[in-house]
Amino acid sequence: MLEITQGVPQGSSLGPLLFALYVTDLLKASAFNSTLFADDTVLSISSGNCIELQKLVNTELQKVGEWMRFTKLSLNYSKTSYMLIGPRGK
Repeated sequence: MLEITQGVPQGSSLGPLLFALYVTDLLKASAFNSTLFADDTVLSISSGNCIELQKLVNTELQKVGEWMRFTKLSLNYSKTSYMLIGPRGK
């Protein structure tokens, strides 16, 4: 049997609180607007120019990636998605 040296047990009552405390630094790590709810995080950012938005998002995602490596967190890719919102026809 392996000893667990990090993390919080799945389903614990303190899990969401500890996660929120742990990821608070994410708010400072990038220019994304961050919304935290329990163990979910929404990152958002806006721009009036699609090309500039793409560059900005890629830059900020690199910063988030560096933060995740530093904090030893991993991303669940199967639960990750993105959405572009803009006026119709553009």
